[in-house]
Amino acid sequence: MAIYRITRFKSLDMDKAMASVDESNDELAALGADFIDVAADSEGNGVVVARYPDAATMEAATATAKKVIGQTIADGLMEGDSIDIWTGDVVNSI
Repeated sequence: MAIYRITRFKSLDMDKAMASVDESNDELAALGADFIDVAADSEGNGVVVARYPDAATMEAATATAKKVIGQTIADGLMEGDSIDIWTGDVVNSI
């Protein structure tokens, strides 16, 4: 069953944060996610929506996701205390 990991965050500079994440595109593409989308507003609020085919694939991707997010925090591009992660199974698709 598919599962989502949704991560909300606040960025001090969204363009630079996304450029930093882009440096890890090959690594992120290899995680086995069905897709990973990032949406942001003009006030620096962002959300990462990642859909995985199953919980095992999502859990296997956790270390890489933490590494990429950790680098943006270390670089001062994302506020670490703003990170809010939620996961949920797909229960219906329309």
